[in-house]
Amino acid sequence: MKRKTLFYLIALLLCSNQALKAQLETSKLLITDGIRNENLKRTIEKNVSDFLYACNSAVINGKKPNLDKKATTEDARKRFLSIWDMSPLACSVSTLERKCLTRPSAGYQIRDIPVTMYEAPEGEENQEIVITLTADGRIDDIYIPITQYADLLSANEETEDISLRIMVLDFVENFRTAYNRKDANFIESVFSNNAVIIVGKEIRQKPNSDNAMRSSMSSAQFEYQVKNKTQYISALRNVFKNNKYINVDFSEIMVLQHESYPQVYGVTLKQVWDSSLLNNDIGYVFLLIDYRDVDKPLIHVRTWQPEKYDGRQLNRDEVFQIGDFNLNRF
Repeated sequence: MKRKTLFYLIALLLCSNQALKAQLETSKLLITDGIRNENLKRTIEKNVSDFLYACNSAVINGKKPNLDKKATTEDARKRFLSIWDMSPLACSVSTLERKCLTRPSAGYQIRDIPVTMYEAPEGEENQEIVITLTADGRIDDIYIPITQYADLLSANEETEDISLRIMVLDFVENFRTAYNRKDANFIESVFSNNAVIIVGKEIRQKPNSDNAMRSSMSSAQFEYQVKNKTQYISALRNVFKNNKYINVDFSEIMVLQHESYPQVYGVTLKQVWDSSLLNNDIGYVFLLIDYRDVDKPLIHVRTWQPEKYDGRQLNRDEVFQIGDFNLNRF
């Protein structure tokens, strides 16, 4: 067990009088709005509350959470335990009053659930999770949200299909969490077979010996490579294998609908990649997401560019956009 996690567990045990232990173990969801079926409402409240109880108890006992198979799907259990392997988490809020959101593709969603991620870097332990549920109230996924969700959801709502926009944002959140849980299989499944994937590799050069005054500095250059799906996933699996902890964060997100193909979206975002071996790798990512088959959205393009290039901040108009790619080839 990582030393930092052990420290938190010891601190919890040393400080945990019965009140603190009860607070950790009894995080309870109360739905305030969004669902009228009282039986289903109680089912969702119970399933989410029991899930949080399982997480909190597991942290206290130093074990993996024992998730109810009747209240969670097999995929949800598998994906969440991948998150848990990266970092145990717990919710210390005793009562959560939240709205229940209806998902366009059927089912429900509870957002803004505060948790402590014990393996996260110092200062980043306090995070949130989103829990999605099936139409009958079983938990079918858990992922880490994007902070701009509400603002992005309301943007251009008069001119776009709001249901499709919700699905796009949910997809982006799940895609982000897939890196956090090191889920190469999911990432592989959402790339089209002929996807264009542009990655950047930083090449550092030591200063010349006659620049002794700047010996503490190094110049950085970036080499861009175009990879196919197989090459990208293979390299990604190696990265996942060699890193115990990976946290990928998305911010400064822009979502644009294609003018000629209303079911195709371009998503531009700033990505911060923090891992065991690489800290604060920051760059801009562009995703071209195709929802012409709403049951199987596909990424046709994924690009990465550094936040700073040649000593200056990269302008947003220099970042790849939806109009830079010809959809006829996909």
